[in-house]
Amino acid sequence: MNRLAVLSNPRSKPGHARERLIANLAGLNGVDHQRCGNLSDLPAQLADILATGPQVLAVNGGDGTLQAVLTALLGGGFDDLPVLCALPGGSTNMSAGDLGAGGSLRRALPALLTLRDQPLAQWPVATRPVLEVRSDDGAFHAGLFFGVGTIVRGAEFWHSELRGAGRTGELAAGAALARGAWGMLRRQPPFADPTRLQLQLDDAEPMDAEVSLLLVTVMKRLFLGLTPFWGSGDAPLACTWIDDRPQRLLRRLPALLRGQAAHMHAGEGYHSQRAEQIRIAVNDVWLLDGELHPGGAALSFQPSRPLTFVDLRRVRS
Repeated sequence: MNRLAVLSNPRSKPGHARERLIANLAGLNGVDHQRCGNLSDLPAQLADILATGPQVLAVNGGDGTLQAVLTALLGGGFDDLPVLCALPGGSTNMSAGDLGAGGSLRRALPALLTLRDQPLAQWPVATRPVLEVRSDDGAFHAGLFFGVGTIVRGAEFWHSELRGAGRTGELAAGAALARGAWGMLRRQPPFADPTRLQLQLDDAEPMDAEVSLLLVTVMKRLFLGLTPFWGSGDAPLACTWIDDRPQRLLRRLPALLRGQAAHMHAGEGYHSQRAEQIRIAVNDVWLLDGELHPGGAALSFQPSRPLTFVDLRRVRS
């Protein structure tokens, strides 16, 4: 039987139904279930979990929980990592959806448990990097999705207007996106406020820009299946940005959200490229997997070493 470790964040999405699902993990053979304490204690807790030699480490929480775990694993000097599984147990689960465990925790957790008796070589997995972010002040983060500009304004709107009302998940994220887009169209502050930054892709010359939004990601799809990247090539980092006051925004928005390159023109203010490394200097607040960080330091982006994730979409119920 595979040795499976599950790390749950009880603060990600409290609720009786979720708690009952988590409680069912107690006493299961081959399952070591632990709950996150303070995030400051996470590196030590992960070290204790990995010392027991699990073959699979499942992270049961939202985007922020997975980001904290990835940061601790990749920034903590752990050489041999187990197979990872991102369970959709949080308020927002965009990362889990892209990594093969979208939908509900009610479906994903039983699907994971059905694999326990199978040899690990038979588990459905996918190997891919995540996004490493290093700042000039020495901070390190690992995640999947970085954003500045209107993306940050939408996240702030979600935190202030939707999260407290219990509106979570992909539809709530879609509502935040729609509010940000409407603010851009109507030139309403703060959604339409430009973000000034300097951007360098690989070895190209750095460029100064005023953008409505910019994103960097290793993801294949965002929430609601959105794919707003259309750069050519197979470099791992997708970078999309929209100039301040882009032309024909309402007309171009559907193509933008689907990454339809034929309709996106740099002359109108729409840009998307792929790169091996990216450097951004920005003073504004930036976002990584839903978590907000103060600006002020230059940031460098690169793909992590390949990590292996369980793809629960390929598990037959």
